[in-house]
Amino acid sequence: MGMLLTMNESASGTSGCIQQPSRQVLASLPLLVYEYKDAGDATDEQLEPTPVVDHPDSTATAATATKKMLIYSLSERSIVYTTHGRPRPQPQIMMDGNNFCLSTPQGWVLILGQASDAWLWHPLTGETITLPPIQDDHYIPVNCNCLLTHNSAAHPDCAVVLLDVADPLMWFCRVNGGTDRRWGQHTYDIGDCDIPEEFRTSSTPTKNVIPNVAALRGKLHFFFIESNQHKMCIVDLDFPPDHASPPAAEFHEFDVNNLEFPDDLCSGTICLVESMDELFAVCICYVDFDPTNIGAVVIYKMEFCGEKPVAWHRVHGIGEDRAFLLTEMNMATWCSASAHNNLQGNTICFLKKSLVSGDNRDLCIYDIQKQTMEIVQVHNEDLKIVRMPPYWINVPPC
Repeated sequence: MGMLLTMNESASGTSGCIQQPSRQVLASLPLLVYEYKDAGDATDEQLEPTPVVDHPDSTATAATATKKMLIYSLSERSIVYTTHGRPRPQPQIMMDGNNFCLSTPQGWVLILGQASDAWLWHPLTGETITLPPIQDDHYIPVNCNCLLTHNSAAHPDCAVVLLDVADPLMWFCRVNGGTDRRWGQHTYDIGDCDIPEEFRTSSTPTKNVIPNVAALRGKLHFFFIESNQHKMCIVDLDFPPDHASPPAAEFHEFDVNNLEFPDDLCSGTICLVESMDELFAVCICYVDFDPTNIGAVVIYKMEFCGEKPVAWHRVHGIGEDRAFLLTEMNMATWCSASAHNNLQGNTICFLKKSLVSGDNRDLCIYDIQKQTMEIVQVHNEDLKIVRMPPYWINVPPC
């Protein structure tokens, strides 16, 4: 990421002034990134941008420019960087308030710039891949899940995919192919949003969106619930060589067994993780529908027959050298525990909601074998999370 200033900080806050760079921040992977504002900053009305759609052509709001960034190193167990703007790793990247950055489970970062610019950036090598401009009819929301269809961006069929978190919309583009590349847009339908009327508000969506997704063997995999039955869906992306036919997405549904929570735990969050060509589901189970009260962490692994998903099987470990990293919008990624200090294998790292603010802020490190959980308060309650939930910057092993 170039030469970034390093703060002399602990996990609980800042202890001094900015010092000269002593290391490259991204040598401290995996990194957990928070975009925030201080409690004493301007009011929400002055700071918060409109949370609906920010087209890359639009002028950045003052709110965007004043946001701050805090980066926590999981391997160093400390805050390694903080800034009153976005870090500027290289002149051509310019991760400032005028650009939006979306990290992917595969390690690349998608940057949406002004004038419809879009490109991929690798945080370790500094490599950039310029993508086709996003045309005027493709309005990309700021809040999207983003991933690549292949672990290697050099794969000839690799595509970058964005999924709107509010509406059933997706965008996708081939990473390679030069001038033959173009963006495709697809509106999908996986059923109506089944929320009781008493819990609905004016902003409650009417259609289901893909809640979490993982890329496996060049295809997108996600699950959803229809009539109380869990279903797996595989999405094939097609990029016809004939420009008269637009890029398309084809959905294939499969019936699978339900992911079961332990007795007396009927709510929780489920994340899909692709790791070493395997597909896992991590269920973080709540007590009494309370996300601040975690009752259990349960892991399932998908059994395939060829490329067809067959059934979920509960497992009691993910591997002695694997750690899963989960967040709300970055979906999920993984790393080799032995390649990083202070990190054990067979662990799940995820964020827990704060009882005070309701933000996802405290870092939970769950040991699957011991069934114990360490909770790390990365920062204090004076920070208000803005724009999007915290996300990981991580480069999984090849």
